[in-house]
Amino acid sequence: MNSILILNASPLILLGKADLLRIVGPLADFWIIPESVVAEVERKRSIGQYIAELEISSKTSQESIDEINPHVAAWDLGQGESEVLSLALQKGVGAKVVLDDLQARKCAKLFDIGLIGSVGLLVMAKRLGVIDAVKPEINKLREVGLRVDPDFLATIYQKISE
Repeated sequence: MNSILILNASPLILLGKADLLRIVGPLADFWIIPESVVAEVERKRSIGQYIAELEISSKTSQESIDEINPHVAAWDLGQGESEVLSLALQKGVGAKVVLDDLQARKCAKLFDIGLIGSVGLLVMAKRLGVIDAVKPEINKLREVGLRVDPDFLATIYQKISE
């Protein structure tokens, strides 16, 4: 299990829409949602239900950040991604980020920030015995808007024997 996962808006929204937050909730002891991510989610719907689903099995916190790390700011990412990455740098080794955006993922890798995406959370859930199969859950994510390379999915399915 990961002790701290810092969520970006797109994974939170997609997992919420696909009714998968209860599945991924137990994968962290603590979920952090930056204030700009809260604001982004709130523009589309209330974040309360999403938080309630995560809190069934874990703790959550909404956190603000005083300043975006200048090295992260140089990447010119969205506000949510920038706050997620900056918080991870502040928290240190125990924190991982949950990002699906390609540029934000590249930035995380450059700064050696622990990283997982929506698909990775589902694979982790299977490995920990939270779910029996990943494919139906990924199909739910795709139905609500996750765009993912079919070749990438084929590789994942092969690695997890689905």
